[in-house]
Amino acid sequence: MDDLIADFHIHSKYSHDSMMSPESIVNRAKKAGLTCIAITDHGTIRGGIEGKKFAHLTGINVLVGAEINTDCGDIIGLNLIEEISVTGWQDVIRAIRLQGGTVVLPHPYRDHSRIEEIAGIVDFIEIWNGRSTPQQNTAAEDLAKRLSKPVMYGSDAHVSSELGSVKIRIDPDSYQFREIMSARYTSAFEIHISQIISLVKQRKWRTLISQGTGYLRRNVWPFP
Repeated sequence: MDDLIADFHIHSKYSHDSMMSPESIVNRAKKAGLTCIAITDHGTIRGGIEGKKFAHLTGINVLVGAEINTDCGDIIGLNLIEEISVTGWQDVIRAIRLQGGTVVLPHPYRDHSRIEEIAGIVDFIEIWNGRSTPQQNTAAEDLAKRLSKPVMYGSDAHVSSELGSVKIRIDPDSYQFREIMSARYTSAFEIHISQIISLVKQRKWRTLISQGTGYLRRNVWPFP
């Protein structure tokens, strides 16, 4: 079987800060040259389940995942079949493995605690995340090397323009990393768009107006 071209970290409309439908994600991923994606919505597998329905139409391998917010930071589960309702990091890892899923530590140096302890027992470490800083990604890569852990790359896409920004070649059986094909950092504008989406979904109108005014002052119209 040919190698897969993959992005293991994508968010759909079932996350609080994205508007992309799972169908549009699969179609856009196909056009971008990806052959394997993981839809990893915040706290739910709904996006992955829906996206998998369109996999046969495009030939893309869609992994059902979720990014769970635990008491020590986010943990991703891949190849899930049931929702995960627990929040303790050890309980989350246990729940993923009880489903036969794969445990990934995403962006370990962004909003995590007990990093070394968690990294020591996960299956993969995300060493490149499009929304992390170069310094955070370098530290994650060093962590994976030190612990001899398999690695993953993810765009952490929340808007359609991010799809295809990360493409890696992997072994189709083991998901072992072979080669980086592309790895672009998310722009400040793309991050700002997902922040606006989050505020709109939460109906935080005052914060939205305040942040929007600040963005205009900094980037578009520097009025006093």
